[in-house]
Parts: sequence; structure tokens; C-alpha cells
Amino acid sequence: MEENQTEVSYLEEVSEILSKLRPQFRMDRGCKTGNGKVGESIFAFSPKGRYYWVVIVCGTGSFAYKHITPEWIEIYSNLILLSSEVFVEWNINHYITNWAVEQDKICEFYLKEEKVRAV
Repeated sequence: MEENQTEVSYLEEVSEILSKLRPQFRMDRGCKTGNGKVGESIFAFSPKGRYYWVVIVCGTGSFAYKHITPEWIEIYSNLILLSSEVFVEWNINHYITNWAVEQDKICEFYLKEEKVRAV
């Protein structure tokens, strides 16, 4: 129960941050779980000294967040920012419970098979 209450407190703080950063953004604060691709990724710092990774999900009006530490930012921020796609899952409080990144890679095996020579 305490963890759930903490997430609700974080959600309120993140909602305030988002309304200041993106006043035109219409937040969907519906109480439902969800998942989707990230359209915008924000690293936010609250007046209370907390750090958050906040994402706006592509085409849904939804957002999700994760309470993070400076160490987390140091380890994962470049991975997130440099990846071509980021996918998140969140719980009923919009808290990110799982995330994954996709990075485009070149596989020479497939490139060699698909090469077409102009004549």
C-alpha cells in the first residue's frame, strides 16, 4: 500500500511538471495500464529534489514516468536518447514498469544477399 501511495504522490508531482513544461498537452490521467512507443522523452527535476524520466506516448495523449536517480541518468540516458525507438509499459498510476529500446543495426549477411547491381 505504501508503494502505491508513493506512486500517487509522484504522479501528482509529474503532472504538475508536465503542465508547466507542456501547457498545450492534454494529459490522459485515466486510471488504466498501458504501453506504447515513446514520442517524447523528458528528464525532469522537481522542486522537491526528485528526478523523473517522463515520456509522452506516440499518438495516445498518454504519458508515463519513472522515478530515477542521478546514477540511473548517467547509465541509461544516452541509451534512451540515442535509440531509434523506445517502448514503455506502465501501471495504473502511469508508473513505468518495463521499458526497452530498439537500435538500428547493420547486418552484413542480409546486405550481401540483397545487393543489386545496376546494369
